[in-house]
Amino acid sequence: MAGKALDALKLQERQNRRDLILDAARSLFAKKDFRSVTVRQIAKSAGISIGTLYNYYANLDELFLDIFLKNAESIVRQLDRQAGMETPALKSLCIHYITFLNDNMTFYQMMGHFMLGGTLSSAAAERLDLMMRALMDRIEAGIHAENIESDTRLKAHALFSALNGLMISYAGYPGRTPDDIRKHTTRLAGLIADLFAANPE
Repeated sequence: MAGKALDALKLQERQNRRDLILDAARSLFAKKDFRSVTVRQIAKSAGISIGTLYNYYANLDELFLDIFLKNAESIVRQLDRQAGMETPALKSLCIHYITFLNDNMTFYQMMGHFMLGGTLSSAAAERLDLMMRALMDRIEAGIHAENIESDTRLKAHALFSALNGLMISYAGYPGRTPDDIRKHTTRLAGLIADLFAANPE
């Protein structure tokens, strides 16, 4: 019995240390582009050695993945809450997703990083794939809500690509304020949803 309690304590301690590392990384990402943050900076901010950090993460991409997945879980939970007992209207879902991206640019940048070839172990790549499938399930549910019945998964992929594409086009548009960008990308998200709903086949 004492052995189990000790194991549980060690596991909790390990999780606390991991959370400390993630919090330090998030704090740095709030101040600068995540791609410019180094292992040394994260370790220093967390108050640990670089060697200790590598006991928890094989490389920076694995650490990025943990932060990305926590944010992905957050948007999935938000979409589920928004849905309640019913599937949300596609327009509402699209606007909610784009609003989340505007509020969480590090998440969006990390998604692009991984989709364009971040370095992940096969186990980490599977974790990423499972979360992306969960997100795609919510988008596909929004497609179904518009009484679209054919090729719904393919259309969910197309809608996801369209929404992320509009952020590539406008998220950092020169000469525009964050409020201008938010308004414009939200309007475009609504328009994209309308186009999908108006063309069910």
